[in-house]
Amino acid sequence: MARGMPLGLGAVALITAAVGTPAPAAFATDLTEGVVCRDHICRNDTDDIYRVQIRVECSSPGSAYEMSVWVNSHSAEEMQVGCNGRWEQGPMRLGAPSRNPDGTWSTPTMEREPGSYVPSSVTGIDYLSATVDNSNRRRPAPVPSGS
Repeated sequence: MARGMPLGLGAVALITAAVGTPAPAAFATDLTEGVVCRDHICRNDTDDIYRVQIRVECSSPGSAYEMSVWVNSHSAEEMQVGCNGRWEQGPMRLGAPSRNPDGTWSTPTMEREPGSYVPSSVTGIDYLSATVDNSNRRRPAPVPSGS
């Protein structure tokens, strides 16, 4: 018992230390010098416009997709992403038999039960790359003329 106590206290101390430490900054993705993406926001601290290629992961199987987002110079851009749900067909079931005019029973037909909508939500964004793309450089707003 006396020998097991220090081992048990050591394990508790290790777990407490691990839980008490802040989470690593591994969730932020440095795509290139001055362009950092985290959660649903990309920040561009450079003088160039960047085209950021992202992959959106959805809760529906096989519904991930890729897209490009432009982040203007010295600004942050929130990723406007979403996932489409899908309709699932209802199961087949045997219909009710019916009585024919001659008194015999007809063979019941197979009927499909109503389908249901299965929503899908964004489960993650993978930031794949950032490329300088000044072709869409935003121009400053026109200055009103004094006339």
